[in-house]
Amino acid sequence: MNQSEILELINTYNNTDRTTIKANLRRLMTEYNIKSGDIISLGFKPNNVYSWVNQASNNIPIFEFALRIATRFNFDIKEFLKEIEK
Repeated sequence: MNQSEILELINTYNNTDRTTIKANLRRLMTEYNIKSGDIISLGFKPNNVYSWVNQASNNIPIFEFALRIATRFNFDIKEFLKEIEK
């Protein structure tokens, strides 16, 4: 992946609807059996992690944090961008 592709991916992530990213985070946590504590163990603050997974909150991980989560749990960062069928 070259630098322009990386910038395009960051831009796409930042312009993706928050509900899509949040739904995908929750889906990925289920698929990969990731617990909130597993994400916290990467050095993230518990309050942040809980707000990312709490449906009542609008918070999502910034791109860098999402990339760290994807790398640690061995899935593609683009998984956060998939459209969720309702």
